[in-house]
Amino acid sequence: MIPMIKILILQKDWGAQGIPSYQVDLFTHLTKRYQCLIITRNNNVLFTEFESTAHRSVLDILRCIAKFKPEILLVLHHFGSPSTLLFILASKFLRAKSIIITDFTETGLPKIHKSPLKTIRDFLRYALFSSQLILVDVPVCFTKYEVETLSRIVPVKTKCKIIPIGNNFDIGTSIKENYILTVSRWWSDRKNLHIILRVFSEVVKEEECRLIVVGKFLEGSYYIPDEGRWETGEKYKRKIMKLVEELNLNDYVEFVGVKMEKELQELFRKAKIFYLPSKNETFGMVYVEAMASGTPIVAMKNSAVQYVVKDGVTGFLRNTEEGQKEAILKLLADKELYKEMQKNCLKEAERYRWENVIKEWERLIKELIKG
Repeated sequence: MIPMIKILILQKDWGAQGIPSYQVDLFTHLTKRYQCLIITRNNNVLFTEFESTAHRSVLDILRCIAKFKPEILLVLHHFGSPSTLLFILASKFLRAKSIIITDFTETGLPKIHKSPLKTIRDFLRYALFSSQLILVDVPVCFTKYEVETLSRIVPVKTKCKIIPIGNNFDIGTSIKENYILTVSRWWSDRKNLHIILRVFSEVVKEEECRLIVVGKFLEGSYYIPDEGRWETGEKYKRKIMKLVEELNLNDYVEFVGVKMEKELQELFRKAKIFYLPSKNETFGMVYVEAMASGTPIVAMKNSAVQYVVKDGVTGFLRNTEEGQKEAILKLLADKELYKEMQKNCLKEAERYRWENVIKEWERLIKELIKG
């Protein structure tokens, strides 16, 4: 029997990027356990499998909150917006507990810009961040990295709760094939695909293998906050394809586009190494998917990655191209080390099973309701 605890979930409109699959997974698990209503601000992303409604107006959402009278308000990724402050205040008025999934990296911290208007805008956001972190009952973070980053705005370490993203992959591996795998949405240098290609061009001089690149080059223009500039997906794709030509990698690199579910899992399971040296991540689900597939990882030691990938245990974290090359060659050459890391990956992946992650959500909700 579903407990009568009422949870109202405010889901962010992700536009062209679509809805992250982990959000749908979270909704699925919560609606099995509680009475949930999901509010989205986009009519195109109504969930037919859940009780959901669409409201673009902040006033309409406030009315919906008042009518539903939730015991828990769960806000997904609206962190820093003025409307979120109103939603949290509304929950306080109704004596409901509030949770916000921040999904925050240091690129979102306020900065001094050349433009005074940009600086003012950033520090207004800082005021919004601060007030929301003070008022919300529990900020939920994916890793310790996010807690530490938020604590640079307001001391919140004691009220933050770390709950990772759950993984749907079946834990297990396959007979490995001779390729390195990288998976992402490609739209800027943030994922360092140019570094992946440069390092791989050095690896193939010593070990014969292939590189399989999964994911699409996004369409349209995107602002890159840590670089302060705009990039188009098409321009970035041209830059990458030119680099493939310059490095003479046409016979070694395969761009396979988007792969989903079983097909993606099979690519992970058969890959010898998963390689993605991102500049920053709030979590990095692909690293968990690699571990669930028994595939050791090579990445950079930064942001959330350093808390998801255990250096020397489930892979190697190296911040230089030379270090990444050496790590890949070591994994390709040392069979005993490789087997040990495979075993470690499969063991570590157990932590991220949805059935384990949802228990942490249940404990949090129980604690909040009990007060």
